[in-house]
Amino acid sequence: MTCRGERHRFAGVEIGSEGWCAAMSEVLAGLELPEVQATVEQRIGDGNGGPVVAYRLVIDSGRAHLEPVPLDAGTAASGSSDGSGRDGDGNGRDGDGDGDGDDPGISDGDGVVVMSQSRETAEAVRRGEMGALAALQAGLITVSGDVRVLIAASEALALVNTALGQALTDEEASGSNGGG
Repeated sequence: MTCRGERHRFAGVEIGSEGWCAAMSEVLAGLELPEVQATVEQRIGDGNGGPVVAYRLVIDSGRAHLEPVPLDAGTAASGSSDGSGRDGDGNGRDGDGDGDGDDPGISDGDGVVVMSQSRETAEAVRRGEMGALAALQAGLITVSGDVRVLIAASEALALVNTALGQALTDEEASGSNGGG
């Protein structure tokens, strides 16, 4: 998919698609971030075992970009496809029941953190109806991999979140004002 025009650059672009990641990366292009390295993968499912949307935020050398993650065996088969972070037995995503995240589809311990959630949770957090921390505490967002990444990159992640949130809010506002 491609973006349609400068004014509504996110309209009609599916979250996690190549076009969406490119548009979001443009938003982040001028952002100056702390010198940290972090990769945060987002997996969003429909909550009913439906398809997962997956993309990565990569922060390196004071810059950030988003990249799509193909729905392949490493994503769709590494536990649940509902974004819940649980496999079919209700265990952690690693599939062997010990919850240690050793599934080859999860990059545990190599500076990658994976956050999984349903589409409903992702939308509620994006709209500000629910805080990410509250969703995490309620078990609506599960985290696996190297969670130290979130701590080490917390300042950079906050800046990225603010920039992307503002861009999406601006887009929604311009779309609801009959602008095109």
